Amino acid sequence: MSMAHVLLIDDDAEALLSLARALKTSGLDAAIDAASSADRALQVMQLTPPHVVVLDLSLDEALGVESGFALLRKIESQFPLCRVIVLTGHGAAEFGIRSLELGAANFLQKPADIPHLAALVRDGIAQSELKREHQRLLREDAQPATSRLIGTSDAIAKVREQVAYAASNNQAVVILGETGTGKGRCAREIHRLSSRRSGNFMPYQPSFGTADLVNSDLFGHVKGAFTGAAEARRGLIADADHGTLFLDEVDQLPIETQVSMLSVLQDKLVRAIGSNKADVVDFRLICASNADLEKCTTQGTLRRDFYHRIAHFTLTLPPLRSRKQDLSLLAHSVLANLREREPVNVFGIEPDALQKLTTYDWPGNVRELEAVVEGAAYHAQFKERTRIFGEDVLFSGSSFNATESEASYIEKVEAYKLKLIQDALSAYAGNQVKTAEFLKLDRATMRRILARGDR
Repeated sequence: MSMAHVLLIDDDAEALLSLARALKTSGLDAAIDAASSADRALQVMQLTPPHVVVLDLSLDEALGVESGFALLRKIESQFPLCRVIVLTGHGAAEFGIRSLELGAANFLQKPADIPHLAALVRDGIAQSELKREHQRLLREDAQPATSRLIGTSDAIAKVREQVAYAASNNQAVVILGETGTGKGRCAREIHRLSSRRSGNFMPYQPSFGTADLVNSDLFGHVKGAFTGAAEARRGLIADADHGTLFLDEVDQLPIETQVSMLSVLQDKLVRAIGSNKADVVDFRLICASNADLEKCTTQGTLRRDFYHRIAHFTLTLPPLRSRKQDLSLLAHSVLANLREREPVNVFGIEPDALQKLTTYDWPGNVRELEAVVEGAAYHAQFKERTRIFGEDVLFSGSSFNATESEASYIEKVEAYKLKLIQDALSAYAGNQVKTAEFLKLDRATMRRILARGDR
């Protein structure tokens, strides 16, 4: 991406200069601009929309903090891709909370801790770039779901084009690719883009299932159809009517089931095991595999007529090692998603960590990347850092290099979660509903963490 743009807004020109110098000294790699009034700030933003705004609330002595809140509202409405960090006076936490309610990403009390502020700015740049990438993809392909396939590489651009094409028709699709490349996610994107999006998306993986069990799962059965069939069961194919059936690891589908599926695909009729009645079904079939399906037909594990029936269109997902230019965006996306689910206070990834991620070959692909980045975030938090460093990045088989035991590491993470919730509860006078909303936690999760802390 081009150099990020950060805008500092404060009515104190000397404070602006001091803050800009401090951020540059901290190693922030961004173009830093400054504005000492709301009008000037909006002019600058119109010319060059910034990734991040650092906003001091008191822009007008007569209006006080209301001048900053007024500008914050305008920024949020006119520049939705921008992240805003609000600076508040000492002891004015209520202004920070109000800023978050108006759309600010973070708030810090003055004087700001520069390393902390720099970490928040770096994270804001990454989040803004993800939003910009989202918008670029929407413009390129007017298909909202393809924006979920993150990356700027030629390889992922080709996948987005193929997904859009697959979604434009009802052909049977086979998605090929190594383990962890995101075949299930890709299938969901095709469904979500298609005319069948209002129907069910029914995923199924037949691995290790007997033919009887797999047939029961897919076709359903009537009561008493076989020993143990105490109740009637509706099959996944019936549930996928007017929607999509996704068969993962289709090469593991028993031969007997392949024969039955051929009949269903040909006649659009499904009959539950033990029933004399066939029901009309209308579903779209998407299959996936990490195997060579042509080789499977030669070996006899996949019927050739079934293969030709399911593979009207074939889409191959690239391994992560072939699109490493997407690693930074993917890693930051994983980190952002983790913070949405968990009270994690890690906001960015240092260059040495990104370098370590880039030089790795990723045999487990995107699924492995998700595990590694999440593990690195927890390790960084354990070390009381707000950014991931190279030493936090541990790959499969790496040892946990810490003086504390693994048990104490887990305990410290749990203690951090508990403290974060308790602090927020205190700020909201014990109101659990507002606390859960502020932390972006569901109340059940929050209560479980609190309950563990009471043990």
